[in-house]
Amino acid sequence: MRPAARWPLHPAPVEGEALSSWLRRIAACYGMDLSDLLEHDLDHRQSDDLDLAPPTALLDRLVGRSGLDRDRLHGMTLAGLTPWLLDTLAPNPDRAAFDTYVGQLAVLLPRHALPSRTVRTWRAWLPKQPVPRDCPRCRQAGDHHALLLVRALPLLLSCPVHGCWLEVDPDPLVPWASADVEPHPASAAITLMDRRTWQALTQGAMVLPRRRVHAGLWFRLLRTLLEELNTAPSRQREQALDIGAIWTRCGHPLRAGLRSWRSYESLEWSIQRCLLEAAAVTMEMIETGELTARGPESALFLPEPARADVAGWLFPQPAAVLTPWQLAWAATKQAVAQAKHSPEVARGLSDLILYGRHDANAIGEARRLLSDVGIPVEFLSP
Repeated sequence: MRPAARWPLHPAPVEGEALSSWLRRIAACYGMDLSDLLEHDLDHRQSDDLDLAPPTALLDRLVGRSGLDRDRLHGMTLAGLTPWLLDTLAPNPDRAAFDTYVGQLAVLLPRHALPSRTVRTWRAWLPKQPVPRDCPRCRQAGDHHALLLVRALPLLLSCPVHGCWLEVDPDPLVPWASADVEPHPASAAITLMDRRTWQALTQGAMVLPRRRVHAGLWFRLLRTLLEELNTAPSRQREQALDIGAIWTRCGHPLRAGLRSWRSYESLEWSIQRCLLEAAAVTMEMIETGELTARGPESALFLPEPARADVAGWLFPQPAAVLTPWQLAWAATKQAVAQAKHSPEVARGLSDLILYGRHDANAIGEARRLLSDVGIPVEFLSP
């Protein structure tokens, strides 16, 4: 039997949802498993490539089944996040790939303070051992709620919707016990950092205190900061005390307890989590002025400085934007003040109040109103 050209029932994808999650929810609408939907309706017999780089033929079938744009479907996979999040999905044999991604910016340390590294077949943000995580409050919405594409990447600590910690998810198909779903709110520093990351993931750009930056710059900036926090104290030099204060604020040991360097992507999630928390605290301390970072890109986390003109005077702050009602009220008060000394302005105010009315009661009411605010009656028309 030939399958229908268009699914009669299919939920819309949620922002940031993984392709596998969306297809799993569609399969649930028809009482099917994901594997059954893939094999019997989409002629695709494997599911491990759905969120990485699904074949073009599968995406074309999904366009026909759902009516969604192909770019929208492609954006639900990691392949759709290149080259913003990572330069390439294939392990890069180029020895300079790591230094190109991580070593061109500087936040905490001066530029070129990080040692050059040779990390073969390295891919940014793709962990060696993915640890899927989920939001307890999202889980309460049901067994078939949307799962984020980046849930297994070491990018987010908190849920971008609810602001609570993401918890390790043993199995996306097994409901959590009620005792395990109690949400724990993340700190303000973590939620701010994750909100910026989420904005970069979903909008292609995000806003820092100084300016709007492209998503590609944000991910490389964050990855550089994680590398700086994982640098040996001998290379931190003048920043060693400040970096020590960051780890003290987090309540974690220096470098999350690492004795020797390993790339962030190859670390266990427990250590990656500590490094992400330290990165959030670092951004907060830079923005509040508690820490003076030496990297040139740290200026992105500071408010725009006041500018001086050629004579050395500061430019005035831009005036607050007033609503039309506030502007009208200010003009009215100014007109009343002038009408106390100008018969022409007084008669203009009277004509404005009497707009469209000429009966004796209206004229008397207007004269009393203007007299009550101090405008001489003799200034008004007889």
